[in-house]
Amino acid sequence: MGDKKKDLIPILAIALFLVIIIILCVVRLGERKKNESRQDAAAAESVEMIYAQETTAESGEVSLERKESASVASEEESTETETESQTVSMQEESVENQLPAGKEKTGNQKTGTGVRTISGNDPLAAAEGVNKTNEEMLMEMSGYWEQDNMEAVRDLAHLAWFMKMSASIADEDTFYYYGERNAQGQPEGTGIACYADNEYYYGQWSQGKREGTGEWVKYYVYYDDDTVSDRAYTLHMYMGEWADDLPNGSGQEHYELDLSQAAKKDRYLQNVIGSFQDGMYSGEMYLTTLNWDGNQEEWNGMAEGGVWSPYGAATNKKEVPVCQDVDDDANYLWILVRNNKDRGIDELMP
Repeated sequence: MGDKKKDLIPILAIALFLVIIIILCVVRLGERKKNESRQDAAAAESVEMIYAQETTAESGEVSLERKESASVASEEESTETETESQTVSMQEESVENQLPAGKEKTGNQKTGTGVRTISGNDPLAAAEGVNKTNEEMLMEMSGYWEQDNMEAVRDLAHLAWFMKMSASIADEDTFYYYGERNAQGQPEGTGIACYADNEYYYGQWSQGKREGTGEWVKYYVYYDDDTVSDRAYTLHMYMGEWADDLPNGSGQEHYELDLSQAAKKDRYLQNVIGSFQDGMYSGEMYLTTLNWDGNQEEWNGMAEGGVWSPYGAATNKKEVPVCQDVDDDANYLWILVRNNKDRGIDELMP
């Protein structure tokens, strides 16, 4: 009996050894699958959707969504009372001396149903069959932007697959991002972002916000179902200092125009150079305007927190002179008194 037990010992030892080997193989296989999953997740996150967080009530600031709602409600309440006076004032104001308003914020243009066309053609149709990821596209654009080759950036932005990438973004608080990140995964350092409505930003970031120096650009695309009557503007850009995701500090706002689309006798804002505060003009400002006939004019002005400082008393209670002609001290740009507020880069202000 004792001899039989002795014979079983090596058999049990071999069995135990085999069990240990099987357990080790299973553990290693599990670790390998975890590592592969982590690598796949890291690759997928290189270009991801970054969602802006709504400001909390404790901060004392109003969230973007609430500001828009409040603005819409305020405009609806005041429409009936102001319509008549606005019509009279605009008739009294001289076309030659009217301060150009620039291009107002258009919002997301993906409205309506069906395919949106330009001259009857779907501008996104050519994107079908182009197998480029968002990461590849933003990497390509970033390279040209780093070289200050803005012609190439413009060409890319008008390609069907770039337009399709922008059109896939649901709202103005969402964007695709490619670039450096901090330990929390937020954009930090240098990077490029694509927003809705053919808007892009390239420059510095901090904790997920545009901070430092950078350039924002919007390329206008007009569809057949747009109700926009003035299609002279082709590009809107800001280059300069940023803080808290908005233009803050020294910078330049710039428009490019197609004068063949300009309305007769109209004057267009072309450049605004100076200081900005949360996207609004604030400080000494230098402006250039471009008339429908190609005549360019230069102006000086002073603003504080988006309000132009008058150069003198108003000729009436409805309008004031706010910018002075560089070459003619007696010539001014005028603005309606009730419109002299929140003057700045409309498409970047919340």
